[in-house]
This record gives sequence, structure tokens and C-alpha cells, in this order.
Amino acid sequence: MNVVRNLERRLERLLEGVAGRVFSGRIHPSELAGKLAREADFARFQHFTGPATANLFVIQANPDDLSVEVSKLEKMLAAEMTAYTSEEGLRLEGPITVRIEPVAGTISGHVNCHVEVVPGPPVVWARLMANGEAIDIGRNRATIGRATDADVVVPHDDVSRRHALIYREHGQTFLRDLSSANGTFLDGARVDGGPVLVQNGSMVGLSEHRYRFRES
Repeated sequence: MNVVRNLERRLERLLEGVAGRVFSGRIHPSELAGKLAREADFARFQHFTGPATANLFVIQANPDDLSVEVSKLEKMLAAEMTAYTSEEGLRLEGPITVRIEPVAGTISGHVNCHVEVVPGPPVVWARLMANGEAIDIGRNRATIGRATDADVVVPHDDVSRRHALIYREHGQTFLRDLSSANGTFLDGARVDGGPVLVQNGSMVGLSEHRYRFRES
């Protein structure tokens, strides 16, 4: 099953019995799910760390089609889209937000969807721990390095500006060296070539510095 169809079916299951109450029964869950899944796919782009996507999804509907408070459905959709981007290993520039807005002129029984990349504070999913210090990891695909614009800043002179990449995909975490000067290590072994699997509690080494990886 392709990625878009998989997301569409997940959203359909989420929306069954909920979309009808929010949209007065005029908008079928499958239409809304299909629209969101396609827009999420269209919004994908290539970041230097890997695949990325938009994090703001605005669903526009005719005011007469909206029947109840939409905040619960917005939160449910945001949680599902967040899980989807995590599983697919997609980088986000901020937390997923879904908004449902009444827009006059929208054809009754249909929805429009607008997507956008909106920078915002990352949601922490793991930490690097050492000597009581905790360094947050918040992007799905996060650069680690001493540069101030790295996603995970490790301010030591022997750590390269862009030293390593850490990311999660399909429920697993991976680490890749970014041609660092002094090497990236996992549980004492040098990380060379492709990405290596990181377990919760693994020791991540950046040059001479060692950090315990802990999932949040």
C-alpha cells in the first residue's frame, strides 16, 4: 500500500463517527481524509537532512456545514498527522497544527485544504544526557553540532559544526555521521557509512564527548 493511501485509511478510521457530527453530515469522512492525505503528500519537500513536510493544515468549509465546536477534531487530526510524520521520518519545522475554519464561498459539502511550513518550537521526543546535563532533541530529523543553527547544539570545539544526524522513522531511531572531523560513535563503535540503529539507553559519542540517549 502506498504512503498516501495508508494515511488516507488511517484518517478515515479516525474520522468515522466524528466528521459527521462536526460537518452536519454533509461531508463524508473519506473525502476529508483523502483531501488531507493528498495535501500532506503534495507538501513534502527535500531538506538537507532528508524528507520534510508542512506542519500547518487549514481545512476550510462552508459555515453552514459546520455544526459543533471543532477543537476536539482539530486536536485528533493534529495527533494523527504528528504520528504519521514521525513514522515516515519527515522533518517538521514546528509542531503540527490543524485548523478547521468557516469560509464563506466554499462549496457546501466540500472542503478546501491549505498547507504551510510555519517555524515553531520543536516537540521534544528524546534527550542526550551527560553529567546531569540534558540536551533536547525536538526535530524528527535533527542535526547535532556546535554551530548555533544546529538543531541540537553541543558547544565543544572538537565537535564539528554539523557533526551528526539523528532521526526517527517507523518507530526506530537512527544515527548518521555527517563527515565530522573527530568521529561519531555508538556504544563505543565508530559510525561510518550509512545510518545505524540507536536503542533507548545507547551511548552516543561526539568526538570525545559521551551522551546517553533517552527517549522522552
